[in-house]
Amino acid sequence: MKFVILVILIIIIFALSIAVGSANDQVVTFNYLIAKTELRLSVLLAILFGSGFIVGWLLTGYFFVKSKLKHAVTKRKLNKLQKKYDEDMASQQKTNLTQTN
Repeated sequence: MKFVILVILIIIIFALSIAVGSANDQVVTFNYLIAKTELRLSVLLAILFGSGFIVGWLLTGYFFVKSKLKHAVTKRKLNKLQKKYDEDMASQQKTNLTQTN
């Protein structure tokens, strides 16, 4: 359900950006560090929106993968400690049984 809502939200955002971009057909001068370009405002808006969207997804993906890897390492450590704890409890029970007999 979350995925469907996310996809609908993304489609709405893209549709709004297309609507805003189509209403802005002025030519503007875009100064960036190395050069200067004259673009239509709609093209400039589309480029900047698209690049921001891609950078946002890349950063989100990076932190998601980092979190998943950290979770896997922690789960592996927990399983190892649980196994050791179970072995210690079993050996302690054996010693308790031999002492009572």
